[in-house]
Amino acid sequence: MRYTSLRKLWLLCLAPLMYAGCGGGPGQSQQPETFTYRIEGTLIKDLNTDFARTLATITRNDTALATAELRLDGDSLAHHQDSIYYRYVLPAGEYAAGSHELVIRDSSWFLDTLLLSLPANFAIDSVLPTTRQKRSVDQVILNWSGSAGADRYVIAAVKRDSIYAGLGFTQYVTSLTTSETFPDSAFALPGGDPDTGWFYVYVYSYTGTPDSALSATLLPSPMPSQLDDNISGRNIIGRFGAIVVAAFDSILVITEP
Repeated sequence: MRYTSLRKLWLLCLAPLMYAGCGGGPGQSQQPETFTYRIEGTLIKDLNTDFARTLATITRNDTALATAELRLDGDSLAHHQDSIYYRYVLPAGEYAAGSHELVIRDSSWFLDTLLLSLPANFAIDSVLPTTRQKRSVDQVILNWSGSAGADRYVIAAVKRDSIYAGLGFTQYVTSLTTSETFPDSAFALPGGDPDTGWFYVYVYSYTGTPDSALSATLLPSPMPSQLDDNISGRNIIGRFGAIVVAAFDSILVITEP
């Protein structure tokens, strides 16, 4: 899903903080044409932790901006010293599926609103093998309920003691199917031998373009790669997306009996 500013969608000129070129008369501040903003961010709703987390970074003319005001559905994102804006919410149910508004303000120079779409909650329906034991001859197949509003899905597998550590296997599902087979390499050591022990398996639904760096340690296993930018406006570009993580299931990788 490509997000475009509400200013562009609605041809909106926001007073009194007007964009340069939106018109306006005396008393209306104009944004310098030399100001270009870039935002990168993600909204993650994890049904395993019952947390919802929003993280974002913003630059003005390629310089990190620490004085911007970001508000999601009216709630301010705090600013951390490493230039990340964030908001954590517990329980995650406070963030309902559907549209959410992210307002971005830079003093009197810039004001814009992005529409974000959060997919609906969903769940893993079944795992094959039904024994939840994988031998070398077995394929691991996940089946899940649909997540309304999702653009696509990601499947993930990570050792039980390595979740949320930037490790594990993830793969984009190439269509809106609700069933996918893991490659054997998801449960193998670098040399190809089985990586025995318990794995947690997951499905993520997502919309837009979540920032993979910001989301890496907030997901059980990181996104497979960074998708292309999806924000394009007169003075702002970048990427933002939303992810819902379904409750995990388990697979025990074993050697041949």
